[in-house]
Amino acid sequence: MLDAKNPLLRRRFHLLLKAGNLTLLLSAPFLLATVIICYPLSHHFSLPAQVAGHIFMILSATLIKIGYISRCVAQYSLSLEVK
Repeated sequence: MLDAKNPLLRRRFHLLLKAGNLTLLLSAPFLLATVIICYPLSHHFSLPAQVAGHIFMILSATLIKIGYISRCVAQYSLSLEVK
């Protein structure tokens, strides 16, 4: 664990925590939308739109993982409970 008493580091980890939360908040609905477009409503979309949906599904899932890891790193470094 890094020096938790350094105010500059604490500020940066709080910023990382906020960025991770925002990433999760924005990418989760995006993933849900791409899943809906690609699977239950696929007959309403053209093939290029479905291909784009599958590509964006991978990207949004990756963003969820990055956001979650950012949160975990920030929480651990701030000595908070990692959830």
